Amino acid sequence: MPPSRMQPSRAELARTLVSSTTLATVVAGDLPAVTGVRHGADADGRVLLICHRGDPLTTGARDVFVEIADEPPLPFSPGWGRVRIGGRAIPLSGTAARVAADVVATTLPDPDLLDIGHGTVIVEVVPSRVTLLPRRSEPHEAHGSELVIDLADYRDAGPDPVAPMERPLLVDLVDHHGPQLYPFLRRQLVASGVDLPADCLPCLLRLDRYGMLVSVPDGDGTACYRLCFTPPLDGQQDLLDRLHPVLFHDRCDHT
Repeated sequence: MPPSRMQPSRAELARTLVSSTTLATVVAGDLPAVTGVRHGADADGRVLLICHRGDPLTTGARDVFVEIADEPPLPFSPGWGRVRIGGRAIPLSGTAARVAADVVATTLPDPDLLDIGHGTVIVEVVPSRVTLLPRRSEPHEAHGSELVIDLADYRDAGPDPVAPMERPLLVDLVDHHGPQLYPFLRRQLVASGVDLPADCLPCLLRLDRYGMLVSVPDGDGTACYRLCFTPPLDGQQDLLDRLHPVLFHDRCDHT
């Protein structure tokens, strides 16, 4: 599990955020921004918004921006910014609405999805522009900080399969498995040539299908390293299978 530059592509990150359960903000023309919008995404990355009948978005087709921010799993974890999807929003009806509701339910089994065709409307946003932006908490967005993602790359990418379990797993690892996890991470870094003081234990920050992001003290600051999974994880069970010997055996340096 050596340090690596392997990490999600921008398109994969965008698809992961769009497929998350983090509430979205939707801006449509001169209308006030709508916050707290529930959503899902289909296999091509179209955004599927859960709206109440009578909401402005449900009255007809219109151009919108949908913005979804990354929520760091731990208080000290870095954030990956936010994705902004620009495109045409189209209220769905009939079979298309029911199919879309089934898609959303795979990641967000919201009771309102049972009311499709009555009080609930699915609004589909077909992306025409996809960008990644810094977190809103950053002091000032420098000119040119918006990263445009090729639409073909966006459609071809997939969401990270382990993203839904990142937060609960990291909380569990930090709260209950520190005595096994931290020495393991330290051994991996030292074996790869990272010079660590004897009393220094790495801090686990983030987790994705490509590996773990860890930090270690470095003078007055911290240095971050990615420890990669080789090959990348293919799902949540794969992650659990690789972590099991680390957490439940005295020593194992292979994941």
